[in-house]
Amino acid sequence: MDLLFDIILWLHFTAFVVGGANVVTMPFLVARMHAASPETRQALCSIAKALSRAGRGAMVVLLITGPILMWQRYGGLSGASVWFWVKMALIVLMLVSIIAAGITFKRAEAGDDAALETAETAGRIAAVAFLGVLLSAVFAFN
Repeated sequence: MDLLFDIILWLHFTAFVVGGANVVTMPFLVARMHAASPETRQALCSIAKALSRAGRGAMVVLLITGPILMWQRYGGLSGASVWFWVKMALIVLMLVSIIAAGITFKRAEAGDDAALETAETAGRIAAVAFLGVLLSAVFAFN
Protein backbone atom coordinates (compact mmCIF):
# COMPACT_ATOMS: atom_id res chain seq x y z
CA MET A 1 0.00 0.00 0.00
CA ASP A 2 2.90 2.37 0.68
CA LEU A 3 4.14 1.93 -2.90
CA LEU A 4 0.70 2.75 -4.28
CA PHE A 5 0.48 5.82 -2.03
CA ASP A 6 3.93 6.96 -3.16
CA ILE A 7 3.01 6.57 -6.83
CA ILE A 8 -0.22 8.51 -6.36
CA LEU A 9 1.66 11.19 -4.41
CA TRP A 10 4.21 11.42 -7.24
CA LEU A 11 1.37 11.81 -9.76
CA HIS A 12 -0.13 14.52 -7.55
CA PHE A 13 3.16 16.41 -7.26
CA THR A 14 3.88 16.06 -10.98
CA ALA A 15 0.44 17.43 -11.83
CA PHE A 16 0.99 20.25 -9.34
CA VAL A 17 4.23 21.21 -11.10
CA VAL A 18 2.62 21.05 -14.57
CA GLY A 19 -0.42 23.04 -13.43
CA GLY A 20 1.72 25.49 -11.49
CA ALA A 21 3.99 26.12 -14.45
CA ASN A 22 0.90 26.80 -16.53
CA VAL A 23 -0.68 29.13 -13.96
CA VAL A 24 2.55 31.10 -13.53
CA THR A 25 3.45 31.25 -17.24
CA MET A 26 0.05 32.05 -18.75
CA PRO A 27 -0.31 35.63 -17.40
CA PHE A 28 3.08 36.55 -18.90
CA LEU A 29 2.10 35.03 -22.22
CA VAL A 30 -1.28 36.78 -22.31
CA ALA A 31 0.34 40.11 -21.37
CA ARG A 32 2.49 39.90 -24.53
CA MET A 33 -0.62 39.65 -26.72
CA HIS A 34 -1.64 43.29 -26.23
CA ALA A 35 1.08 44.72 -28.44
CA ALA A 36 1.62 41.67 -30.64
CA SER A 37 1.16 41.73 -34.40
CA PRO A 38 -1.67 39.53 -35.70
CA GLU A 39 0.82 36.81 -36.70
CA THR A 40 2.58 36.89 -33.33
CA ARG A 41 -0.75 36.98 -31.51
CA GLN A 42 -1.82 33.86 -33.38
CA ALA A 43 1.42 32.10 -32.38
CA LEU A 44 0.97 33.18 -28.74
CA CYS A 45 -2.61 31.89 -28.80
CA SER A 46 -1.36 28.56 -30.10
CA ILE A 47 1.14 28.31 -27.23
CA ALA A 48 -1.55 29.35 -24.74
CA LYS A 49 -3.88 26.63 -26.02
CA ALA A 50 -1.17 23.98 -25.57
CA LEU A 51 -0.45 25.21 -22.04
CA SER A 52 -4.17 25.26 -21.29
CA ARG A 53 -4.56 21.63 -22.36
CA ALA A 54 -1.66 20.62 -20.12
CA GLY A 55 -3.14 22.65 -17.26
CA ARG A 56 -6.57 21.07 -17.64
CA GLY A 57 -5.03 17.61 -17.64
CA ALA A 58 -3.02 18.46 -14.53
CA MET A 59 -6.13 19.76 -12.77
CA VAL A 60 -8.00 16.53 -13.52
CA VAL A 61 -5.11 14.49 -12.07
CA LEU A 62 -5.03 16.72 -8.98
CA LEU A 63 -8.79 16.46 -8.44
CA ILE A 64 -8.59 12.67 -8.66
CA THR A 65 -5.40 12.04 -6.70
CA GLY A 66 -6.06 14.57 -3.91
CA PRO A 67 -9.10 12.79 -2.44
CA ILE A 68 -7.41 9.40 -2.87
CA LEU A 69 -4.38 10.62 -0.91
CA MET A 70 -6.59 12.05 1.85
CA TRP A 71 -8.53 8.82 2.12
CA GLN A 72 -5.41 6.60 2.09
CA ARG A 73 -3.39 8.66 4.56
CA TYR A 74 -6.07 10.06 6.89
CA GLY A 75 -9.12 7.87 6.29
CA GLY A 76 -11.15 10.83 5.06
CA LEU A 77 -11.70 14.43 6.01
CA SER A 78 -12.49 14.06 9.70
CA GLY A 79 -9.04 15.22 10.81
CA ALA A 80 -8.66 17.99 8.24
CA SER A 81 -7.25 21.20 9.69
CA VAL A 82 -8.35 24.77 9.05
CA TRP A 83 -5.40 25.07 6.65
CA PHE A 84 -6.77 22.18 4.62
CA TRP A 85 -10.07 24.04 4.20
CA VAL A 86 -8.22 27.25 3.32
CA LYS A 87 -6.46 25.21 0.64
CA MET A 88 -9.80 23.89 -0.65
CA ALA A 89 -11.26 27.41 -0.82
CA LEU A 90 -8.22 28.60 -2.77
CA ILE A 91 -8.55 25.64 -5.14
CA VAL A 92 -12.15 26.66 -5.82
CA LEU A 93 -11.01 30.26 -6.45
CA MET A 94 -8.29 28.96 -8.75
CA LEU A 95 -10.75 26.78 -10.69
CA VAL A 96 -13.22 29.63 -11.12
CA SER A 97 -10.42 31.94 -12.27
CA ILE A 98 -9.06 29.38 -14.73
CA ILE A 99 -12.53 28.74 -16.17
CA ALA A 100 -13.19 32.49 -16.48
CA ALA A 101 -9.81 33.00 -18.15
CA GLY A 102 -10.51 30.16 -20.58
CA ILE A 103 -13.95 31.46 -21.53
CA THR A 104 -12.78 35.02 -22.06
CA PHE A 105 -9.59 33.93 -23.81
CA LYS A 106 -11.67 32.46 -26.63
CA ARG A 107 -13.16 35.91 -27.23
CA ALA A 108 -9.72 37.50 -26.89
CA GLU A 109 -8.36 35.16 -29.52
CA ALA A 110 -10.91 36.62 -31.93
CA GLY A 111 -9.54 40.11 -31.24
CA ASP A 112 -11.64 41.30 -28.28
CA ASP A 113 -9.17 43.39 -26.24
CA ALA A 114 -11.56 43.78 -23.29
CA ALA A 115 -11.81 39.99 -23.07
CA LEU A 116 -8.02 39.80 -23.16
CA GLU A 117 -7.88 42.14 -20.14
CA THR A 118 -10.40 39.97 -18.29
CA ALA A 119 -8.48 36.78 -19.15
CA GLU A 120 -5.26 38.40 -17.96
CA THR A 121 -6.82 39.47 -14.64
CA ALA A 122 -8.36 36.03 -14.11
CA GLY A 123 -4.96 34.48 -14.82
CA ARG A 124 -3.30 36.67 -12.23
CA ILE A 125 -5.94 35.74 -9.66
CA ALA A 126 -5.34 32.06 -10.45
CA ALA A 127 -1.57 32.54 -10.01
CA VAL A 128 -1.99 34.17 -6.59
CA ALA A 129 -4.48 31.47 -5.57
CA PHE A 130 -1.96 28.83 -6.69
CA LEU A 131 0.69 30.31 -4.40
CA GLY A 132 -1.87 30.32 -1.59
CA VAL A 133 -2.68 26.66 -2.26
CA LEU A 134 1.01 25.82 -1.98
CA LEU A 135 1.42 27.78 1.27
CA SER A 136 -1.72 26.36 2.87
CA ALA A 137 -0.70 22.82 1.85
CA VAL A 138 2.59 23.29 3.71
CA PHE A 139 0.68 24.26 6.86
CA ALA A 140 -2.04 21.63 6.38
CA PHE A 141 0.23 18.63 5.88
CA ASN A 142 3.32 19.48 7.91
